[in-house]
Amino acid sequence: MKSRKEYFNSRILLMFLAFVLYCLSFFLLQLCLLVKSGYVTLFALISLSMVSAMLCSIFAHKGKEYLFCPKCGSKKIVKTTLFGIPEILYDECPDCHEKIDNDKPVNKD
Repeated sequence: MKSRKEYFNSRILLMFLAFVLYCLSFFLLQLCLLVKSGYVTLFALISLSMVSAMLCSIFAHKGKEYLFCPKCGSKKIVKTTLFGIPEILYDECPDCHEKIDNDKPVNKD
């Protein structure tokens, strides 16, 4: 299995990609309202962007299950930004103050 740091980094990548794809679909929707023709092409691009963003969000949510303190089960070891994208992975649990080895595989705890 992967380590907590690998799950953290993959979650950052997936959530950032989902955010970019959601922004792209919003931009394409605005473009669709301004353009007089080509609705089918823009609708197909919007649909593809939204489906890709949803898949990224689902996979990022699955990776969240492994980001917890192995001693007390606290999920506060990850600090997030405004949009929920992880920013910092702490080496010490803020609740029980135990040292966490983030490079060790998750199933070895």
